[in-house]
Amino acid sequence: MKLLFLDVDGVLNNATTKAGAPSGCTGIEDKLVKNLAKIIEQTQAKIILTSDWKIEWEEFDFCCSEDAKYLNRKLKKHGLKILSKTYDEHVYDCFFEDRGKGIHKFMDKVKELEAYVVIDDHCFFDFDEDIKKHLVLTDYNVGLTEKDVEKAVTILNM
Repeated sequence: MKLLFLDVDGVLNNATTKAGAPSGCTGIEDKLVKNLAKIIEQTQAKIILTSDWKIEWEEFDFCCSEDAKYLNRKLKKHGLKILSKTYDEHVYDCFFEDRGKGIHKFMDKVKELEAYVVIDDHCFFDFDEDIKKHLVLTDYNVGLTEKDVEKAVTILNM
């Protein structure tokens, strides 16, 4: 199984995003979701949510907040679906001290892990060398670019 660990802010939106989520927070741009869809089409990776958006996301849509339902709809529009999410012990910690630990904990439970990529606009304190080798670091000002797509596909199809 190939996994794509997905952040949302700075990946599926950017500094100039006008769209808004139901809560009034920054929304999601379709053109950036299209770029994500290109990665999935070329790799068949499964999406695992690592973003703060995971706090309100659940496997079943009726259990999700309005913002998480909005995220699901935006992805579904492009044929995408979130498989699961990571669980961090300190998810509300503003320094995100264990996002990398959450990624490793998730991978430890996957029996047949073929490859993985982490797409985020931050390199967190606990991202070890292994995660850094699999990191596609986006620029918050622009979000997920074609160049980022190429890098993610290369990492997943090695």
